[in-house]
Amino acid sequence: MVLRISTVAFKGKTKRRLRPALIAAGVVMAMLCAPFDAWGIGECRFPPRPPVVLKNMGICGFDPELLSFAGEPAQQAACLLSPVRAIGKLEPPLGSLPAVLASRVGNSFELPARDAVRAFLREQNLDTDFGENLSRPVAHAQDNDPLARSASYFVIHDTSAPNFGARPWPKDIDQDPKINNLGRYACANKIERAHVFINRSGELLLGHDYEVPWRATKFEMATNFSSALKGLFLHVELIQPRRRYPGRGRHNDFLAPEPGFTPAQYDRLALTYVVASVRAQFWLIPAYHAVIDEGIYDKHDDPQNFELTAFAGSLEKLLDRLRKPANRS
Repeated sequence: MVLRISTVAFKGKTKRRLRPALIAAGVVMAMLCAPFDAWGIGECRFPPRPPVVLKNMGICGFDPELLSFAGEPAQQAACLLSPVRAIGKLEPPLGSLPAVLASRVGNSFELPARDAVRAFLREQNLDTDFGENLSRPVAHAQDNDPLARSASYFVIHDTSAPNFGARPWPKDIDQDPKINNLGRYACANKIERAHVFINRSGELLLGHDYEVPWRATKFEMATNFSSALKGLFLHVELIQPRRRYPGRGRHNDFLAPEPGFTPAQYDRLALTYVVASVRAQFWLIPAYHAVIDEGIYDKHDDPQNFELTAFAGSLEKLLDRLRKPANRS
């Protein structure tokens, strides 16, 4: 289901920052968000960001003329899905993609029928937020210039919040209401940090429709591009709490839970990926936030402990179900 949010939003990411930062959730909300009550959405307030000037086009070789990373779509995905480890360290690009992605990214091979997707969304009580616009296009680059390239990249993030510091994890982080409160990411002034947010029980918050051009990485906002990349990327945030990583200073959020995400999150992520791809009319190229921002000062380190095979398994399961609508219960 999509939650109708009635609380204030907040997205606090310290990521690779080793300088002092406000990490207690209550303090950060008070500092970054307008006053709120439990029944009203507050206006989000985020600290200003210094301008980003890129020294290069990243480890996956972005081409500003083509608005594309280097290589064929499967090669791009293999680079953009380089595993992200603690403190944002990247492993080498993947040698191969899971078959369900390798055969699809960048093309329309076995793209589900809109009617099948729409029927599934209706069954999941998601038709109002995701089904009604299923026939609409996705955003386009150049701040939604209809003649520019359409959104091509599906960027996976984690919220890195709330941060428990040196405190132990709650007994059940997957059900803890403070962790899974999607209300902290909703903004009355419509500046949610991503298109979609998914909590650990699989509930969704639609921040922006996929047709809305939005930027959520430092790479996209670099002065090198002006607004050329606005609309080229779609963004999905997975709720993941963090703790302080030992030996990295008092103020960090580098320690992620294991497993990093739940089966419900992978299932919903697969669904949002299918919806985005059906609207784009080709399978978008998935990417990790940390890989896109690699090499940029103070970059983020998400998603941590993301299991690509689990995501691929959820995608395969969903596609099988969409192919056999008559067998759905």
